[in-house]
Amino acid sequence: MSLNKRQTKELLSAFAAAVLAAVLALVGVHYLSFLKNLDNISKDIRTAAFQPAMPQAKDIVVVAINEGTLAQFVYRSPVDREFLANLLKTLEQKGPKVIGLDILFDQATEPAKDDLLKETLRSVKTPLVVSYSNLASVVTEDQLEYLNAFVPEQQRAAANLAKDPLDGSVRWAYPGESDADEPKGFVRKVAEILGIDTPKRLVEIAWRATPDSETGSFAVYPAHALAVLPDAWFKDKVVLIGAVLSITDRHETPLAVIEGDGDRGSMPGVMIHAHSLSQVLDARPEPGFQLFGSNLLVLLAAVFGIAIGLLKKGILFNVIVSLVLVVCGWVGAMLGHRYGLPLVPLVAPTMALGLSVWFMDMLIGKAERKQKQFVQGAFSRYVSPEVVKQLMDRPEALSISGAKREVSFIFTDIAGFTTMSEALSSEKLSEVLNEYLDGACQIILGFEGTVDKFIGDAIMTIFNAPLEQSDHAARAVQCALALDVYAEAFRKKQNDLGIPIGETRIGVHTGFATIGNFGSHSRMDYTALGDTVNTAARTEGVNKYFGTRVCCTEQTVQQAPEQRFRKIGDVVLKGKIEAVGLFMPVTQAEFDSELNADYQTFYSLLQQADVATAMPVEASAALALADRYPEDPLFQFHSQRLRAQVFGVVIRMEDK
Repeated sequence: MSLNKRQTKELLSAFAAAVLAAVLALVGVHYLSFLKNLDNISKDIRTAAFQPAMPQAKDIVVVAINEGTLAQFVYRSPVDREFLANLLKTLEQKGPKVIGLDILFDQATEPAKDDLLKETLRSVKTPLVVSYSNLASVVTEDQLEYLNAFVPEQQRAAANLAKDPLDGSVRWAYPGESDADEPKGFVRKVAEILGIDTPKRLVEIAWRATPDSETGSFAVYPAHALAVLPDAWFKDKVVLIGAVLSITDRHETPLAVIEGDGDRGSMPGVMIHAHSLSQVLDARPEPGFQLFGSNLLVLLAAVFGIAIGLLKKGILFNVIVSLVLVVCGWVGAMLGHRYGLPLVPLVAPTMALGLSVWFMDMLIGKAERKQKQFVQGAFSRYVSPEVVKQLMDRPEALSISGAKREVSFIFTDIAGFTTMSEALSSEKLSEVLNEYLDGACQIILGFEGTVDKFIGDAIMTIFNAPLEQSDHAARAVQCALALDVYAEAFRKKQNDLGIPIGETRIGVHTGFATIGNFGSHSRMDYTALGDTVNTAARTEGVNKYFGTRVCCTEQTVQQAPEQRFRKIGDVVLKGKIEAVGLFMPVTQAEFDSELNADYQTFYSLLQQADVATAMPVEASAALALADRYPEDPLFQFHSQRLRAQVFGVVIRMEDK
C-alpha cells in the first residue's frame, strides 16, 4: 500500500521522535547518576531476589582464614606465614587442580617465617596463583619492591576488584593488564592455567545463586582444619584461599539490596573471585544485555510509545496504556529473571517510552492545530464566511439546536460518476473532482449560498441560512443556471482530454426545514433536516428521466417571478402522494424563442389529451409538434409517453 505525502511525513516525524527518545533515554541513564543508580537497583533486585536456585559449585572450594584460624596466632595481620607455608604443603598433598592464594604479601613479618613461605611458593608443584598489585593506590614503592621479590612473576595475578563508582558495589571481574607491568586479573590467571580464554575487559559477574537458604554457593572449609579434612573434598578442584573475616576485606555486592550487610551482601574478596571464576568455568554469559541488545530494546520501547501516540486517543489514554506497559514490563522482567531472562534494562526503555509518548503528543497537538487552521480555511472557502464568523464570534452557536425556516436548496450530481471513477486512477480522479468542486463552490459563494456538504461528487447547498435572504429562491435558480453553464463547459473540456465525465444534474426546491448545528460537542454539522431536503434531492434525481439538466419545483418558481421557466409536468415523486409541479429554467432568449412558443402549445395539448381509450386528436397534434424538435429533451420525453398511449401531464415516478 502506497503512502501519500502527508502520511510519509507523519511516519518520518514519528521515526525521528522514536530515535530522539531512545537517544535521550540512553544518554540520560549513562550520564545522570540518579538514573544510573535506579537502573542498577532494578538489576540488583532481580539478582538478589529472583535468581533461579543453583546447585553448590563442584569445581571450586574455598579454604577460609576465619576468626578461628587467627585465634591461634599472636598477631592477626599479616597472617602467620609459617602457617600459610604449611597450609600450601598440606593442600598440595590433597591433589587440587589449581590453588589461588588471595593474600597480598606486601610487607615483612618474622624473617624465618617469611623465608619459609617464600621458598614454599617456589617449591609447590601444583599450579599456584597469588594476589598481586602494582597500583600506586594499593601499594607504595617499598611495598611493591617487597612484593616483587616475594612472589614469583609467573604466579602473580592482579587481585583488584572492579567497583561501580556510583555505589561502590563490585559488579565486574577485574581483567588486569592495565599496563605492561600489571599481570592478568586473578580470575583470568586461574582460567589461563585451566586453558580457558577470557576477554581483556570488564565482565559483568553472574552471581551464583544458592541452592537453598542453608547451603552456600561454594563449599567453605576453615583453613586451620584443613589437615583433618578428606582429600576427596579438594582433589582435582580449584581451591581458593583467602580471609573471610567479619570486618576486614569486605566488599559490597549487588546482592546487598536484599541481603544487606550479610555474608552475600558484603562479601570477602576471595568469595567474589569464586563467583566470577564459577561463571567462567560454567561458561555462563553475563547477566545483562550486551550494548546492541540494550540499545535495540530501548528503541523498541520508543517505537511502542510512538505507536501509542499514533492511535490519537488522547493524553489520558496514552498515559494509562503507557503505565500498563511499564508495569507489565517491570513485573515481567523481575519474574522472568527467575526463568532465565537476562537482566534487561528497565529505566532507559521506560524513559524512551515516556519521552516518545510525550513527543508524539506534542507532534500530534501541533498537527491538530495545523489541521484546525486548515479546516478553518476550508470552511471559509467552501461555506459561507458568515458561518465561520458566527462560530468564532459566538461559540454558543455551536450548541445542539435548530430553528425552522424557509430555505431554498440546490442539489447537484454528476451523471455516470461511478463509471468514470472506475476508469481513472485515484490521483487523476481526485484532481478532476477537486477542480470541479472548487469551481462550483466559487459560483455558489458568489451567490452567497452555503455549501452544506459534499457527498462524493454531489453538492448540497442552502440559501437563506444562516443569514436571511429575502430573494433566496431567485438566488438559488440563478445559481443553478450559473452552475449549469460552468458544469457544461467543464464537461466538454474534460471530454476533449479523454476524461468521460458526465453531465451535472441540478435540482432546486424551496420549503421549510430545520436549520442548525446537529451532532455532539466533539463533532458538529451545520445542516438542514426535514422532508424538504428529501424532496430537493429527488428533484435533482428526476432530471435523468426527463433528459434535463436543471429542474425546479413549483415552490421555487413561485418565488422567482422574474425568472423564466418551461413546465415539465406535475410529478409524483417516489414515496410521495401529491404531485409537485416541476419546471426547467430557461434564459430570456430561450423563453422568447419559437421553440418555447411551440412548447407552450405542445404542453397545452398534453393537458387536453387525457383520454386513454384511443389516440386523441390533441395527442396527434402534439406529436406533430414534437417531430419538429428531435433534440429537445422535453418534447421527446412527452412524445414517447404519447406513443405509449400515456396521456396527461401527471407523471408518477417509480424510482428516486
